[in-house]
Amino acid sequence: MKKSILSAGTIGVTALLLALTSCKKEKDSTPSNPAPSNPPAAEKKYQLVIDNGAQSVEMGRTLNLSAHLVNTSGAVVNASGISWSSNIGGISGNSFVLNNDTTGVISASIQYEGVTYSASVPIRVAPLKSVELFAVLPSAIIWDMSGGPIQLETVYVGNTNPAYTFSSENTNIATVSNTGLVSFQGVGSTNIKVTSTINGQTSTVTIPVLVVGTPEITMPVTRITVTPRFGELFRGETLQLNARAFNKNGDDVTNTVTFNYTIVQKQEDDDEPAVPISVNNNGLVTALATGDAYVQVTANGIMGQAEISVIPDTTILVTPFYTNLGGFDPITLQPNPTSANFTATTYKINRTAYRSGSANYLTQIPNPANLTWEIPTTGIPQIDNLFNVITISNTTNSNATATAIPGKVGLSYIIAHSGIYSGAAAIMVNP
Repeated sequence: MKKSILSAGTIGVTALLLALTSCKKEKDSTPSNPAPSNPPAAEKKYQLVIDNGAQSVEMGRTLNLSAHLVNTSGAVVNASGISWSSNIGGISGNSFVLNNDTTGVISASIQYEGVTYSASVPIRVAPLKSVELFAVLPSAIIWDMSGGPIQLETVYVGNTNPAYTFSSENTNIATVSNTGLVSFQGVGSTNIKVTSTINGQTSTVTIPVLVVGTPEITMPVTRITVTPRFGELFRGETLQLNARAFNKNGDDVTNTVTFNYTIVQKQEDDDEPAVPISVNNNGLVTALATGDAYVQVTANGIMGQAEISVIPDTTILVTPFYTNLGGFDPITLQPNPTSANFTATTYKINRTAYRSGSANYLTQIPNPANLTWEIPTTGIPQIDNLFNVITISNTTNSNATATAIPGKVGLSYIIAHSGIYSGAAAIMVNP
């Protein structure tokens, strides 16, 4: 499975992993307040935290989950017997695997010292990265009411200027402005939808959102923020992350803690290196190679998170960008062709122009000698059958022909790639 610069990584979000449980402490036994006849309920002394954070996982990947308890002094307790559940399926023990792109929440729970603790994180099961026409950063959001708004960033590297619209499925939980600024209104989960129109093709990316409440127990740290929340880098560039810690009252307690920085690679393309970035003890990130990763920042058992994407400085664009094969054109009412020819063109990205927002940041260069054409494959039949509606023939270093398979209907893609450089075009096969 090959990576496309058209979906150059989802890039960064801070994440607060706080449980949403409640357990009231029994009143003291006094003459005016006699002890109840039943034994008092156990006092809540811990917070359950899911280690993995809010994530985007590519279809067909497996994400192994873990969680821990944090006590009122900020010490981590690695308790056994945690159970897992999800409203989007795919759970087997502590492993998460799903072969359909969707969004939802994964939850953990444990009974410890007579009290049940629980926590949740939002997860996006994304389409194959090679077929995403654009990306949105961050790819999943977990946040609390006191954390302030989060600005979404759309990512598309190409020779057109896409238009985007933003909407929220539940404005009582989160709202989003027409420029992508997400504000949090209430505790719960919802989705933010970002729709683009690129070269006449409409595509939607869904961002799961989980808004959590303030923890009930008093802990040294209840929230860690990391800024910037996401970063898009070219190889060799650096980004300074700044972490801050807060207690239950919202007081900044950064000077009382020591932050630990950990890199977690995003569950995506096999071609990506194991570690696309490095980070030092002061939060300085260095881009090493193309790929996507999270930087998780922890202190006293609580975690904040940033998403980092290292994008290639070369991209391949495939034209036409979107094609209908078979069926009838709804405007002309004429039959659509059953085959179409596609052309791949390679461009070098001018980093300075790209950073400045200039429209002229692409310079055409010769195609790689080893350019290859294919439809997206994973080796997982359930996923690959979704795209098995076309065949590819007449391939050269710059051209290929896609033909609809008789009797097949669905959306597929033709991909031109050379190593880490690739581009894709969408093909709709109609009945």
